[in-house]
Amino acid sequence: MNSRFLRATAALVLSALSATAAFAKEKAPKGPKSHDLADTICANPILTDFAKLLQASPDIYTFLSSKGPFTVFVPTDSAFAKLKPGELDSLLQPQNADRRNAILLFHIINGKQVKMKDLIALHAIFSCQGNPLTFKLTHTGVFLVQKSKVTHADIICANGNFNQVDTVLMPPSLALPSLKAAPVIIAPPAKDTNTYTTIPTITDTNSVPMVAPVVGQGANAITNAPPARAQ
Repeated sequence: MNSRFLRATAALVLSALSATAAFAKEKAPKGPKSHDLADTICANPILTDFAKLLQASPDIYTFLSSKGPFTVFVPTDSAFAKLKPGELDSLLQPQNADRRNAILLFHIINGKQVKMKDLIALHAIFSCQGNPLTFKLTHTGVFLVQKSKVTHADIICANGNFNQVDTVLMPPSLALPSLKAAPVIIAPPAKDTNTYTTIPTITDTNSVPMVAPVVGQGANAITNAPPARAQ
């Protein structure tokens, strides 16, 4: 009797564990949970432009590699294609580091790992840049951050989660450093390597014998020498 009871109990426990494991597997969020946000974003083939900005700002890259947690909104390469021609290249230049950092930080929420549905309930939350991000759910079920659509939500990483968006998020213009042109570098004049001979200046024509050119040979030689000066 006791043996039957134990076998039945064991069967129930195994059944419960199997069901729990199956449920956990089904509900487990998909994503490279063993990798941090910075490495995961930089390894994604459709997030290469945002990765370039991160790699050009090592302090923010290190920040997104730390413990967190963070919630990040990452524009796809298609989102960067909407920028003005040359704007991404300008953002990568050293003179635009302040503007680049402001834009990157506007995409990051620090200290919270929040799913999109919970962000919708909050309506707005401050970004690391200092200005708030707003959230909305359209009547068709599309998540919006500012006016950008979320194309892939709640990608879980070791130190937070990120959401792919279809537009680069820009802080208010008054809070955004202006885009600077590359400094103009004026090259020094080329060094003249030619060799020159100094010709003496003649100040007294009376003291310098004048040599006339000779045309012809022998008795037929003709000179253009001036007549001899009278003594």
